[in-house]
Amino acid sequence: MVGMNKGLWIFGCVLGLAVVGCAPKNVVTLKRDAAPVTPVSGYYERKEEGYSIWVPDSYEVPKDPGMSTSDLQNLSNPVVGYGMGNGQESSTAGAKLVLQDKNYKPIPGEPSTGLTVNVETKGGGADLEGEFKKLTDGIMNEETAKLDLAIGPVYEIKSRTKMVTGDEVWRIHYLICDGEKVYHLEFTTTNGADAINQIAPNVAGSFRVN
Repeated sequence: MVGMNKGLWIFGCVLGLAVVGCAPKNVVTLKRDAAPVTPVSGYYERKEEGYSIWVPDSYEVPKDPGMSTSDLQNLSNPVVGYGMGNGQESSTAGAKLVLQDKNYKPIPGEPSTGLTVNVETKGGGADLEGEFKKLTDGIMNEETAKLDLAIGPVYEIKSRTKMVTGDEVWRIHYLICDGEKVYHLEFTTTNGADAINQIAPNVAGSFRVN
């Protein structure tokens, strides 16, 4: 009986180690005590489920979302035309938040200038490095940097691609993980990099979790 109990104890320890070994290694818990964001003229706060950000006054929820990335993929080659790798989902499909810059009116067949926020839940924890690799595997011509923001580590990914129409698409992504949550902020424009270059870092820096 004693030998059986010892065997069960050893089996339980091995099983426990196996479970721990399979768990994500790079799970991040963001800081809840990060300093409050100092309000900036021309920006307003959006309090969403689980997080908050400050965005430009011109960033609004569109009355008509227009064409999604998946719609655009039906019009042209998704890799050459829109710069998306195989398996990468539309940024607006299932997005928790879609904002468009009212200062730029998109023409048919082009993405709007603005921001989308996608949120996923990963059982067992979101691996920051694993999620970064997954995201960049689907992005062409990327420029990446790991930032240490007020809330913790965040990945910034910049890309620039061409549509079949010849128009260039600039994107700035921010990948943020917090426990089991993965937040993906994506800024997009066809109006030149300057349309998002200054805005994107300000918004990312204002990201706070509840």
